Amino acid sequence: MHIRRLVKAGQASHTISLPKEWLEKNKLGKGATLYVNEKSDTELVITPHISGQSTAEQKTVTIQVDGKELDTIQREITAAYVNNAGTIDLVGETISKHAKEIRRMLHDFVALEISEQNTNRISAKDLLNLQEISVDKSIKRMDMIARTMLQDCKLTASGKDLSESVLFRDYDVNRLYFLLSRLLKSALSSPTMAAQLQLPASKVLGKWMLVHHIEGLADAIKGLCVECTTLSQKQRKQVTELIGQIEQDYTDTMKAVQESSAKLADEIARRRIERQSSCASLSSELPDIAHSCSTLSSLLSDIARLVIDEEKSD
Repeated sequence: MHIRRLVKAGQASHTISLPKEWLEKNKLGKGATLYVNEKSDTELVITPHISGQSTAEQKTVTIQVDGKELDTIQREITAAYVNNAGTIDLVGETISKHAKEIRRMLHDFVALEISEQNTNRISAKDLLNLQEISVDKSIKRMDMIARTMLQDCKLTASGKDLSESVLFRDYDVNRLYFLLSRLLKSALSSPTMAAQLQLPASKVLGKWMLVHHIEGLADAIKGLCVECTTLSQKQRKQVTELIGQIEQDYTDTMKAVQESSAKLADEIARRRIERQSSCASLSSELPDIAHSCSTLSSLLSDIARLVIDEEKSD
């Protein structure tokens, strides 16, 4: 925090000095144009560009692939994307050897397109258009995919194997997760980005946590669905009933999020005790399924707490 005193500069105006570090970081000097926006009755926002227009430089990240495992390369690509890289260059003598796998990794990310490829380089550029992105609509899309995954998981438990379809849809959830992580991380550090995304600063962290929990739900559903393919006829009824209860909890949880209903969220959080008890009854015979169902119940309770915490902060 910088504290400044107002200095009278004329009959009807006053001035304040700006922090030197901020001026240097934004490459501002004498005669530079600044924009002052009235955010509220008690807040002014000073920016070196017109509000809503980002001037952030599109940085280039270079990833050396030689001597690295593919999973390490994938993590480095993910980090570059989430940290808002405009261009990702992958270089090395082994590019040709791993070209197919690297291209597949790059296609995992929304609006990241391969622009150049040769024997020792693959370049991908960010083509994201913020005007076409809605955080709330993207979260809703994640929610709907995860919800249908859970429905198909229940059908798989009852004897109809839909595990392959569930695995495929988890890929779509992951793409949205990385996109939203990128946008929300930028919004946390940039008021301009938050304005572009039409997100109040106080809501950004809650949105990010919600996205993280939904991605966790999708992962748990994916694992649970695979485990349900091995159920015996005798085991199917009990597991199907438990997944049905969790499915209802999921529906109610997202309803609480959409309606900002702390009362419904509190009810869901209290149901966790009952669900954990049901999971415990399965743990001796079906430990993996019991663990996955317990994880789902805990994540839904965590989302419910986000709703309660948000109401208490208002």
